[in-house]
Amino acid sequence: MRRDQLVWGTGLLLLGGLMLANAMGIRLPNGNSLTSLFWPLILIFFGAWVLVGVFVRRNVETESASVDLQGATEASLRINHGAGELRLHSGAGVNELARGTFVGGVEHKASRNGDRLQVKMRPAKDFVDFPFFGVRSQLDWDVALNETIPTELEMHLGANKSTLDLHDLKITDLKLKSGASDTTLTLPATGRLNADFEIGAASLTLIVPDGVSIRVHASLGAGDLRVDRSRFPNDESPDFATAVNAVDIHVKGGACSVSVK
Repeated sequence: MRRDQLVWGTGLLLLGGLMLANAMGIRLPNGNSLTSLFWPLILIFFGAWVLVGVFVRRNVETESASVDLQGATEASLRINHGAGELRLHSGAGVNELARGTFVGGVEHKASRNGDRLQVKMRPAKDFVDFPFFGVRSQLDWDVALNETIPTELEMHLGANKSTLDLHDLKITDLKLKSGASDTTLTLPATGRLNADFEIGAASLTLIVPDGVSIRVHASLGAGDLRVDRSRFPNDESPDFATAVNAVDIHVKGGACSVSVK
């Protein structure tokens, strides 16, 4: 049984029982209706449920999976990931776009469109938890990508911790959206690309490999942008327009912390 069904089922049974007792004329010793106990009991139940979720984690299986390249010469990959840890790096096999281990399972769809392989990856549906209460599954993913295939990469991250090492990958376009997350991302060492980041109450650290020029645009609310001025005296490298290896960085965020180093 899904835990959200358990929560709402318990609440409805409790409310129905108190209403039935009230209809039968059963009263508390102080004369109040039994239904006056509903909200205090609900708050106590939900408080206990949340505490259980802090100290107890549901055991889930770890799945190994791979995405066949299907002979494609380029790819687009979209990754959706929720609560847990995400590690992304190079290392997939020559005939794979991606492979990895997925705590809680993974659902992936791949379709070939000409020379391009289009892939979407997300947590398995059976492990989507009720968002506020109860025991949560930690969705820890370790994903290796093919470093020889030019890839457009798009990531939608929830409340997670991510270590994304794109140093050896051929990323042609990068988009990342995240919520309350802690993300460390190493940019690709070769090629020119746009990197768009849209983050909420999050921490984002961007590591720029040696020999890569950058241009930084930031639109932050109550956020903080820190650029290592010992490496980048200005927000745009002097040779950005002509550099072979360059990343155009766009960051949009709220109460976030962004570091470029």
